[in-house]
Amino acid sequence: MNSRWRPMRARWPRAGPAGRRTAAWPVFICGAWSSTHAAITRDGVMDSDALLARFRGDNQRLGTGAAYDNLLRALLAATPGANDWTVLVQGLLQQLAAGAGIALAEQGLQRHPGQLELRYLLGNGLRLVGERHAAERELRAVLAVQPTHAGAAASLAHLLRGEGRLQAAAQLALDSLPALPSPAQLREALAFVRECDDARGALELAQRMLRQTPEDGKVHAAAGELALELGRFEQARVHLRRALALQPHYAPGWLRLAAAHRFRQRDEADARLIEQTACGSDPSSEVGIAARFAWAKVLADVDAFDQAASQLRAANAAMRPRVEWSARGFDAYVQRQIDQPAPEVQAQRLGFTPVLIVGLPRTGTTLVAHLLARHPEVRNRGELNWLAQLALQVETGGRQAMQMRESTTLYAAQLRRDDAPARVIVDKNPLNFRHLGMAAALLPGLRVIHCQRAARATALSIYRQMFAHMDNGYAYDFADIAAFARGEARLMRHWRATLPVPFYALDYARLVSDTEVVLAELHAFLDLPEADVGTVPAVPASIRTASVWQARQKVHRDALEAWQRWVPHLPELLDTIPESWT
Repeated sequence: MNSRWRPMRARWPRAGPAGRRTAAWPVFICGAWSSTHAAITRDGVMDSDALLARFRGDNQRLGTGAAYDNLLRALLAATPGANDWTVLVQGLLQQLAAGAGIALAEQGLQRHPGQLELRYLLGNGLRLVGERHAAERELRAVLAVQPTHAGAAASLAHLLRGEGRLQAAAQLALDSLPALPSPAQLREALAFVRECDDARGALELAQRMLRQTPEDGKVHAAAGELALELGRFEQARVHLRRALALQPHYAPGWLRLAAAHRFRQRDEADARLIEQTACGSDPSSEVGIAARFAWAKVLADVDAFDQAASQLRAANAAMRPRVEWSARGFDAYVQRQIDQPAPEVQAQRLGFTPVLIVGLPRTGTTLVAHLLARHPEVRNRGELNWLAQLALQVETGGRQAMQMRESTTLYAAQLRRDDAPARVIVDKNPLNFRHLGMAAALLPGLRVIHCQRAARATALSIYRQMFAHMDNGYAYDFADIAAFARGEARLMRHWRATLPVPFYALDYARLVSDTEVVLAELHAFLDLPEADVGTVPAVPASIRTASVWQARQKVHRDALEAWQRWVPHLPELLDTIPESWT
């Protein structure tokens, strides 16, 4: 293993000996026995490299069943020890011959039932071919005997995460750390716990790491980002300042530092740091671009819109050549989605109501999800990336029924997770609007909330962001933003006309002007029972989007017309963006 939290992986094989196990392995006798026997011994000791090389050749020429049969016969003739079985099973898994590795591990365990490494490899092989329950059983058996077995803990943690059991996965990662973990073990555990959306556990781990290595800039950066996600803004600023002092080329840190504070004066300490970097960095570098976006935010906070517009214009002009986005390509994508028939809807119910909150970025999707999550029967999963990945896999695979069912199971598990059950579960990735046809097929009972906001306010808000994901490559030019928005409007009209899915059109202006009325309508749309949402904490989970500050403030109307203050300094906003996308 190269990394504790990156266990062996393989493509999920299809049916047959090379993939999932069959009821009985076919037996083939191929080649001369004497030559096989000679090849696996060297000075009387079994030569595992030679055996694995012969298996690889037999597998290519004769198929996995024959290759496995020859391997097993040769191995038994050499009177192998427990370690010999382990080495060969590991070699088979590394060759992606998971089925053969599983069968050989089971043979070895019949002879050496106490060999933990062999049982661990069996569990890992079962995980690779999708036999999750059996894999969990074997891996837990290893940990029951040796709780500090790093490989078994890592494999089981990844298995749990893949099943949506994120709390259990994160806790296992933390519990399996040795009493005196190395810095590398702590970094790997921190990355994994963050991937499990456990911001609180990850922040505690980062703080533990900083007690050991207080001048680790990367850990300060992680701690700052995590504190920001949790709304601990002052704590975030402390860590981010230290991270930037230790590694000033940490480009996202300048964006995070600007987002962690509402500036009142441009000569505040953080503002001065951001200005120095914005003015002193290469304007075409990632740091220079990020610092200019951050400085524009500071200037806008203090009402210096003329200077903020100049910084924004420069930052976006420098960012545009770094991304690949084509208005023509996106228009063609929208047309393909419209032209192809929607996949067949899966028959089974999920046990909860899945909800997608979609629309253009910066249209209130984070705020809507946050307000809904105040209801005790709602879980907000934030912006998941599963739908786009599954849609690509299913379309590439020809929409096979088995793959569709597996995708439904996987997506539902990532929504359901292992916290308290809920009636409604939300994925608020706004760009899911691109895949609503696939979503309707994968998520029986789906309901869609479509967020809409005034065109120019939306366009300006997008233009002010430096997005982390290349899917938002349109964001750095007003003409591209307009093209993307037109495509979104066109595709949403198609989905509403063709999909058997309930839609709620949410107007951002109504939401901030009459929040309680709109929220009551949403509750009715989602068949939620009445509840005293005022007694529920305002933000029970972390927020990772650009709305990390705004979503935690009191809902108000200030943002509705704020874009107009930019118009004298960004006349291209009026020249390029219409009053409405329709």
